[in-house]
Amino acid sequence: MIPSSPFAELARARGAVFRDYGGLALVETYGDPLTECAAVRAGAGLFDLSFRTTLQFTGPDRTAFLHNLLSNDIAALRPGTGCYATLLTRESKVVADANVFCMEDSIRLDVDLRVKDRARAHLEKFLVADDVEIEDRTESETSLGVHGPRSSEILRATLAAEVPAAALQHVTGTIAGAPVLVARVEWTGDPGFDVMVARAEGPAVWLALLAAGAPLGLRPAGMAAAEVLRLEAGIPYVDVDFDESHLVLEAGLERGINFQKGCYLGQEIVERASARGHVNKRLVGLRIHGERTPARGARILKDGSETGRVTSAVFSPSLRAPIALGYVRRDAIAAGSRIDVEISGTTAVAEVVALPFYRGEGRKNRT
Repeated sequence: MIPSSPFAELARARGAVFRDYGGLALVETYGDPLTECAAVRAGAGLFDLSFRTTLQFTGPDRTAFLHNLLSNDIAALRPGTGCYATLLTRESKVVADANVFCMEDSIRLDVDLRVKDRARAHLEKFLVADDVEIEDRTESETSLGVHGPRSSEILRATLAAEVPAAALQHVTGTIAGAPVLVARVEWTGDPGFDVMVARAEGPAVWLALLAAGAPLGLRPAGMAAAEVLRLEAGIPYVDVDFDESHLVLEAGLERGINFQKGCYLGQEIVERASARGHVNKRLVGLRIHGERTPARGARILKDGSETGRVTSAVFSPSLRAPIALGYVRRDAIAAGSRIDVEISGTTAVAEVVALPFYRGEGRKNRT
C-alpha cells in the first residue's frame, strides 16, 4: 500500500488541487502551474517529494554488493558523497534509477516509490551469500524539495549544518529541531536540495522552510510545475521516459554509468554498444514549432515514416515553445535534425536539440 502524503493537509489549506499519480494523491497545482514555474525560476519552489522513498543497505558487504549491481562506481564513494546510478538487467535494460548516498554505516538508494518494489526484488535475486540487510524506509520517512536559484540561501537560513555544495553531496542536520538528511539534487536546471525527514516531522519542516523562504521568494509548487521544470532541464523519468524495455544508452542515462569500473550487471551490453559508437534509437530533446503540444505517445515522423514516439511533452515558459522528449532512430538523432510530430491529427515541424533545454545560473538557454 502506498502511504498518503504527510503534506496533504498543509497543501489543501493553501487551495491545492490534487491528482492521482500511480496511486498516490499529489498536488497538481496551487492555482497556476506557469506562475509556479516563474516563481521557481526567480526564487525557489517547495515541492512535495513523498513519491520518492529510500531503500537502505547495511552490513559489511553492502558496498561490494551494490558496486556489482549498479552502473556507477559505488566503491569510490565516501560518507557524505553520492552518485546517480542505474540498476540494469543482464541485457542492460533499465529496471530503475537511483540517487545513491553513502553514509557512515549504510548506503541509501533514493528511488521513485512506485518502482521500489521492482528494484528491491531485482536486487534480492542476487543477494545470496552477501552479508547485507535491505530496509524499506517508506513507512518511516518522507521527502520534500527546495529548488531554485535562491535555494541555497533558504537552506542556510534553516539548516543547522553546512549546506551541501557539490552534486549529490549530503549532510545530516536539523530543521525546526527535526533531524534531516539534506542532499544537493538538481533536477530543475537550477540549484536545488532534497530534504529527507521522518514522516511525523515532515509538516513541521515544510512550515519552517516556507516561513524562512517566503521573503526570499519561496512558494509551494505542484507536480504540473515540476513536470515543466524537469523537462526544461532535460531529465528523463523512470516509467515515463524509460523502463525495462529500454537499453540504458537508448535512454541517454550515461551520467549514471562509470565506463572505467569493473564488471557490473549489464556491463557487457553497455560496453558493446559504446564500442560500436551508437544505439539504434535514442531519447532526444525536441523543440516543436508553433504553439501546440503533442500528447504522450504521439508519433514522430521522418520523411513521412514513423521514426519514434514522444514520451513527455510540455509548453516551456522559459523557451516560450512546446518541448518534448522522445525516441528516434539513429538517422534522426543529430542535433539540428528536422522531423515532424503528430498533434491532433496533423503534424508540426520539430527540431532535435541537445539537452538540456534550460541552463540556470546565467548560462545561455536554447532558443
